[in-house]
Amino acid sequence: MAQAEMERIERLLNLLHHSDASELEVETSTWRLRVRRQVTATTPAVREPIAEQTPSPPEPVSVWVRSPLVGFFQPRPKPLQVGDVVKQGEVMCLIRAMGLMNEVQSPVNGRVAEVLVEEGIAVEYGQPLYRLVEEEGDEIRS
Repeated sequence: MAQAEMERIERLLNLLHHSDASELEVETSTWRLRVRRQVTATTPAVREPIAEQTPSPPEPVSVWVRSPLVGFFQPRPKPLQVGDVVKQGEVMCLIRAMGLMNEVQSPVNGRVAEVLVEEGIAVEYGQPLYRLVEEEGDEIRS
């Protein structure tokens, strides 16, 4: 067999190797080549049944209570602590600015999750003061 024919056969075998074909057959006037790839039976992947999922309760919604102006943080007479319950519109603290005391009210019914500032601390406009976990009105218990 000539060198050119050997190179042609090598290219054909390489083509078979890199394809999805399982068989190659070539016939010329001087020779015939037939190659079969050994096919291994593959078992289809068995899908396990999807377990029924019970819907998880919704994540509690965090609400940030922010300073409405620049000033000094002043807690209410009985300062709020983590776990305390507040109702929408309830005064949470005061911001002292230019000699005036400005009320900061709870925007929602909720439970205090974090107290982020201390008495007398200077606060900026929009600075978070508290993080509340919003609760429905029926769930609020003091």
